[in-house]
Amino acid sequence: MSVSRSSLKLFAGSVGTTLMTFLALAYFARELGSAQLGVFFLFQAALSMLVMGADLGIGTAVEKRISAGEGMSVFWSGAALVAGLAGTLALGVVLLRGVVSGYLGADLALLLAVALTLMAARRLLDAALRGSLRAGELAGLSVLRLGVQYGLAAALVWNGMDVYALVFGLLAGLAAANSWAVVKLRPAFARPTRSDARSLLGYAKYNAIPSVGLEVHNWMDVLIIGVFLTQSDVGAYEIAWRVAGVTTLLAGSIGVAIMPQASAWDAEGSTDRVGELVSAAFTPALVFVLPAVAGVAVLGEDILGLLFGPEFTSASLVLVVLVAGKTPEAVQMVVGRTLLGLDRPDLVARATVVSLVCNLLLNVTLVLWLGLVGAALATTLSFTVGTALRVHYLGTFVPLSIPLDELVWCGVAAAVMGGVLAVLHGFVVVQSLTVLVGFVVLGAVIYGLLVLAHGSLRGTLFGYVRSFLPNAAF
Repeated sequence: MSVSRSSLKLFAGSVGTTLMTFLALAYFARELGSAQLGVFFLFQAALSMLVMGADLGIGTAVEKRISAGEGMSVFWSGAALVAGLAGTLALGVVLLRGVVSGYLGADLALLLAVALTLMAARRLLDAALRGSLRAGELAGLSVLRLGVQYGLAAALVWNGMDVYALVFGLLAGLAAANSWAVVKLRPAFARPTRSDARSLLGYAKYNAIPSVGLEVHNWMDVLIIGVFLTQSDVGAYEIAWRVAGVTTLLAGSIGVAIMPQASAWDAEGSTDRVGELVSAAFTPALVFVLPAVAGVAVLGEDILGLLFGPEFTSASLVLVVLVAGKTPEAVQMVVGRTLLGLDRPDLVARATVVSLVCNLLLNVTLVLWLGLVGAALATTLSFTVGTALRVHYLGTFVPLSIPLDELVWCGVAAAVMGGVLAVLHGFVVVQSLTVLVGFVVLGAVIYGLLVLAHGSLRGTLFGYVRSFLPNAAF
């Protein structure tokens, strides 16, 4: 399956899961409020940190080795390593359940240990599917997981349960997705071997830092807000983060699909093809991010207030900063995964260490100084530093060509769209979802028409669509 076709399948699945997430979060926000949501988001942040410790880059190492043609003994060796780490961490959570529950704001430590086991298994299964060049199948698994998660959670909330409903839903969704992933993968049992374990650990010792870096970047701001501010602040900030995350759906899908292909071409010595692939991916990765910055600058407060409730509008400026920060993040999703595919996790590790230090220092300093906006600025600045280093490193191995003409055109189109919406917003008050949707549709039409007016940009985007719909008439 081609990178463009695989990434578009993942993108289509991401759109479905994002729609479910928005509907679910809007319901939970109105029923439970920002404080209860804040408890759940802290639970998710703690879970991600623990899973990071259970994985330590082993999942990506499994993906790399399988994509290079090694057998399923690699999978089972990786499973043994992850199981040992996850079990140790789960035991620690149980022994320290008083401290853990106190930080989370609810007695959730034992459920956190269960979630750790399920999430670690999910990550390993996903890595095996990606390594088998079946990344497109992850879309269906995500839809299943979130469908079960939000469906059960909504039913429990409707019957009066509080934050525990969200946690039980998460556990059920993970269990369902893991079961279906096993059916899809059907990993024939092979005895784990020491040589496979050494091979995985040899790759993971460098990849551990990039893997840790991604999770820390995603959750450090929430964890620090949880220490210095309130659970309501955590809830408002994370809602803004989730809304901003919509803009990198396509970039994330491209990054997931690009690594195994880059690995395969690197094994063949076709580094020029890797450079062409990455260069061609920059525009699709950023095509939704640039107009989103202009859009939330005009409509951010309306989006948060109408979808999630008035108490979340305090994060409207946070939303603008976070969406702007998705520009370097989108590039990092593509470039970072490519470096891993080229078997250079050591370079990603260097960039990650620098950006992690920046992230930690900036978050502590700016959260204390500027509150929620400080957290958003810290995350954006640290992502920018990490992305610049990754682009520099990749450019030393493969020829990169940044399509400045296309990206500048997208930026101008986004600015024009934002200007039109701002003028209209001065005359029309957005007091209902219908009016908000009208603004969004109008902005999409303006931006889309301007983008399609550019010849090479139109060709780039239609080329992606043709890979998914070969019989498309354009």
